[in-house]
Amino acid sequence: MDIDKVMQYLEELYPDPDPELKYENDFQCLVAVILSAQCTDKRVNMVTESLFKEYPDSFAMAQLTQEKLEKKIFSLGFYHNKAKNVLALTKVLNEEYSGKVPRDPEILETLPGVGRKTANVVSSALFGANRLGVDTHVFRVTNRLGLVDAKTPLEVEKQWTSMYPKYVNHDSHFRLVLFGRYHCKAQKPNCAECRLCDICKYYKENHKSL
Repeated sequence: MDIDKVMQYLEELYPDPDPELKYENDFQCLVAVILSAQCTDKRVNMVTESLFKEYPDSFAMAQLTQEKLEKKIFSLGFYHNKAKNVLALTKVLNEEYSGKVPRDPEILETLPGVGRKTANVVSSALFGANRLGVDTHVFRVTNRLGLVDAKTPLEVEKQWTSMYPKYVNHDSHFRLVLFGRYHCKAQKPNCAECRLCDICKYYKENHKSL
């Protein structure tokens, strides 16, 4: 697999892969990523615009009751668990880290509501850690193209890190996300306009007559 060809194409499509989630500090980034689970970035931004304006950091957010936070994030889905995790997160950050988001992804992963994907995304986006966050888009795209042969997000991360260390970074992650979100969609991928068809495992398996 010509990984350089793949990543050069994605760089052409997305030369400046800025995050679609909106935030103004490290804490807001972490909370926004947690809230984005099973929800679109657009919807999260609609909610956090007012939430972060009123409660911009962990100390301010800690003043909220769970009931009040649930009402503010209700439209994001899974609001009960998300509110519970965010408030537990603020407590730990305030008491153990002076309100600051830890730089180490291994430490991040121990925080309430923070799984491996979130830890990798946040640590790479904020602190330049060489980690690949594997969400549903990254999982789908990397397997479809044949860049990895993995059954779990952790397997994708391990295979990618081992085979393509040059592309273990936030820009690569986000380009894969955007490609999966807008081109290589779960339903009806836009193969007709994709320049990777000649090397794509999915295309070859599903367009054998062409």
